[in-house]
Amino acid sequence: MARREFSKAVLRAALARADGRCEGMLLDGSRCPCALQVGRIHYDHIVPAALTEDVSLENCQVLCRPCHAAKTVVDVGVIARVRRVRDRHVGIVNPHRRPLLGSKASPFKRLIGGRVIRRHPDKQQE
Repeated sequence: MARREFSKAVLRAALARADGRCEGMLLDGSRCPCALQVGRIHYDHIVPAALTEDVSLENCQVLCRPCHAAKTVVDVGVIARVRRVRDRHVGIVNPHRRPLLGSKASPFKRLIGGRVIRRHPDKQQE
């Protein structure tokens, strides 16, 4: 699936709404004080494009470079977590991930005393 980008009309409207200032939010909840400079303007999806196909004005914000970089760091983690949850929900697992020692999926079992033994291969796992 190809990533959908904002139309020129949405970009113009977002830039007009920003009124020459970054629309990013600081940690204290206030708006970023940076003035936007030509060539250093970033248009960002509020809800990441990897999670939604919304390319409307409501999902577009105009950011300065530092705000865009900070938001991208957060977005990458959110996207990865959403993909893991979606995969787990439909039963897709990482084939290289080893089960935790002592878990039901592990061929070993940890006893109360701390000793580790091999599970019986002929018994069915429930």
